[in-house]
Amino acid sequence: MTSSALHAEIGAAVKSCSGEAVAEGGQACQADTVDVQPAVSRKSTLSSDLMRMTPSKPQVAFAARRTLKVSGVIFMVIVVLIALIGAPREAIDGVTTKANLMTALFLIGLVLVVLEDHVGVNKSAVMLMVSASMWTFLAVGFHPRESHENHEALKEELEHGLKDVGAIILFLLPAMGVVESIDHFDGFDVVTRLILQVTGGRTEPLMPILCLITFFLSAIIDNLTATIVSLKLLRHVAGGDKHLRHAIGGLVVIAANAGGAWSPVGDVTTTMLWLADKISVSQTIIWLFLPSLVAGVSPMVGIWWELKRHGRPNEAVERRRMEEDAADGENQSSGTMRTGATEDSVKASPALPEITRAKALVLVLGIICIFMVPVLKMVVGLPPYLGMLLALGILWFVTDTAAFHSLARLPREDVDLEADGMPQTSVSSHFSAPEPGSVVEALHKMDLTGLLFFAGVLLAVGALDTAGVLDTYAEMLVRLCAGSPVAIASLLGVSSA
Repeated sequence: MTSSALHAEIGAAVKSCSGEAVAEGGQACQADTVDVQPAVSRKSTLSSDLMRMTPSKPQVAFAARRTLKVSGVIFMVIVVLIALIGAPREAIDGVTTKANLMTALFLIGLVLVVLEDHVGVNKSAVMLMVSASMWTFLAVGFHPRESHENHEALKEELEHGLKDVGAIILFLLPAMGVVESIDHFDGFDVVTRLILQVTGGRTEPLMPILCLITFFLSAIIDNLTATIVSLKLLRHVAGGDKHLRHAIGGLVVIAANAGGAWSPVGDVTTTMLWLADKISVSQTIIWLFLPSLVAGVSPMVGIWWELKRHGRPNEAVERRRMEEDAADGENQSSGTMRTGATEDSVKASPALPEITRAKALVLVLGIICIFMVPVLKMVVGLPPYLGMLLALGILWFVTDTAAFHSLARLPREDVDLEADGMPQTSVSSHFSAPEPGSVVEALHKMDLTGLLFFAGVLLAVGALDTAGVLDTYAEMLVRLCAGSPVAIASLLGVSSA
């Protein structure tokens, strides 16, 4: 039935109900109503069917995420199957075809990493799958089962890639352990108290202070752990203002990346170049400090100015909300002294954390141990990962002593003795809870997914290097930029982003 016919039928029924039904006692109206109701129900059923057939936005987004995820996994499976079957030979032995397949696999992995929140798969899992698939496909091209020379060639390439990855992971793992240990023993409360005392509860100077701290802190430790530390400090000093935390948090990331660029131990890239003796500490600091400072300060100045210009209404709204909350609390309790309590709640600054000698000792010792890493590299040539392992060992040893536990007022378990008076060996389990107030408890809080992600990325890049993709890309950049160092550096920066 068409829409015009349906409207005509309804109109006729209404007229019949308004005229003849009055004269005949409503019998005609009841009869026509019986005919109208099926037509109305048919129209509503048709509309509901059309709504069910039209996909909603969440359904479309879910289908797109599922398609992207399944497509990426299928491509990885196809690459691995080609490696296992050994066919087609052109894909395995052809230099161009092999490079194209590995490049496509790497780009698919990067897309899944960028869309991690939308796809719903952890980026560490994606990069581990991508790197393992790339090396599996690359290993078949060496034909290691055909001759001993081919097996040794594959072994050499793997050892070369694992050497670089192992050095980075062995550096980042103890570095994150040192930072997590300092935070576990509340060493950063010293910095938090200083920030609160300098700012006096005001939000205006908080942004430049935290950004400058992050800038110089990322030059000492890596930019990832510096970002984590600064965000922890931000959560302590501005935990109630979500808008302010988001604005400062974005600038913290920028400052951490800018600060890590002018230090050999501040970024994974500079650390890799330093480990390979491609850069020196003094020349890196001299030539890159000022550009890094400009790159970190320029965005901060713009966002700080915008925040100050638009911050007045937000502060007024927050003040009114605090006044209303204080007034409600007073009405429920006693209903007196409303004005004085409201002013106190508005002017009250965040509580200052307590500073103890144990907290100060942990902070100072941790910073000294981290500073020791580049000093050992420059003086005796010790690799940075060994210096960082030494730093974690020293901090671990000191915080495990009875003197430190007494200073920090931490509980210490009594040592059980055997029948002969010898200390009883403790039976530890991976699933047992760590000893309270120990570095072991701090290490349990470490985020190892970041390390696994770096390992996957570095292994994938090593596979591209072995396949000759990076050499081809470098030659293309040289041709495209006509040998200009500025243009080449700019394109490399865009590529790394």
